[in-house]
Amino acid sequence: MPGPKETRLPRLRLDLEYVPVSYQGRKALLVRDPLEIIKDPVLLQGEAVEFLSLIDGQRSLLEIQVAMTRFRKGVDISAESIGRLVDELEKAFILESGPLAHKRERLIRDYAALEVRPASHAGRSYPADRGATAKLLDQILAQALPPGRPSGPIKAVIAPHIDLEAGKRSYGRIYGLLRGCPPPRVVLLLGTGHSLGTGYFSLTSKDFETPLGLVKTDRKIVQGLASRAGGAAEPNDFGHRSEHSLEIQLIFLQHIFGSDFRLIPILCGSFQEHLAEAGRAADIPAVAPLLDFLKEFLDAGGDGILVVAGVDFSHIGPKFGHDRSAASLEAETRQHDRRLIEALCRRDASALWGEVRRAKDAYNVCGFSTLACLLEVLPPAGPEGQVVDYDLWREEATQSAVSFAAIAYTT
Repeated sequence: MPGPKETRLPRLRLDLEYVPVSYQGRKALLVRDPLEIIKDPVLLQGEAVEFLSLIDGQRSLLEIQVAMTRFRKGVDISAESIGRLVDELEKAFILESGPLAHKRERLIRDYAALEVRPASHAGRSYPADRGATAKLLDQILAQALPPGRPSGPIKAVIAPHIDLEAGKRSYGRIYGLLRGCPPPRVVLLLGTGHSLGTGYFSLTSKDFETPLGLVKTDRKIVQGLASRAGGAAEPNDFGHRSEHSLEIQLIFLQHIFGSDFRLIPILCGSFQEHLAEAGRAADIPAVAPLLDFLKEFLDAGGDGILVVAGVDFSHIGPKFGHDRSAASLEAETRQHDRRLIEALCRRDASALWGEVRRAKDAYNVCGFSTLACLLEVLPPAGPEGQVVDYDLWREEATQSAVSFAAIAYTT
């Protein structure tokens, strides 16, 4: 039996955001929690940053002690000091360990008891007041292109899920196209599950509430999806609790159409582990049954169903794990995005998958799995998607950037 020094220490949470920043002239890390188990961002600096890089779930206390001594150029650090650091990180809910598990279980239980998903980003990403939200959305929709494109009824759209101010032109252009369209009976809303665990999907039967009203979820369809998905879906719907990728789309849809449509909300997790052996999302055995169910539903549903995918594209720069600035990566990123957009417009699921595989997902396309699913459920034969915007938002403080696009599909 291994002694205390040989026991592996718990690993860092993988669902946190670790943002490199400069604080008082020194390198530091800002740790943010999308699930809000950690309420306020945590700033780590000095030795704590180096220590954090060693907490990978594979190293023992002794191995970390040796590595930290090397980092300190031979100045020893005691096992007790490392133990205290581990305790502090556990209490801050930064490590995958007992305190975090208990806190997460309690939050999952409390959220599961709700029948309605409250708006998690009202008052932060957009106003909590109905009138102020409507005014903001009107200002964004003023960015819309003149009427006249695209031709034909709109079946599906790809929209960003980036901050509203950063993406206002793209939001305005894509949702501006929907003004004047007949209200849908059903909206299939596909989003990026930023905080999902090992599941490929997160489903929920909760209704969704925003400052603009309550939208009912189609529980019968969600139950059908759950029966087809089996173990491919998360065992709970906690991933929806603080997720913004669906909520941002919903307020635009409510503002344009009202709240009488039924909702099918799906968050997509990561498909990266299958990049090498699969040629498209439908090749993943665990994923295919849910996609088949959605295709059958869309084929039978006629013109009353609108499909909306809330995604961002490439995430580049030190904030997202690169050792180069976004500026130095921008030209190749735009080329990568162009290939993705061409595949999306052609409705070519294999080409989309192949481009991400070719690049080894080096550009961190967070919406990849969502886009891959979108192309599987849309009819492969149909008019090409029409690009109404493409943009790249730069965060100068971290020398990082995020790209996004707006694309419409007609029948």
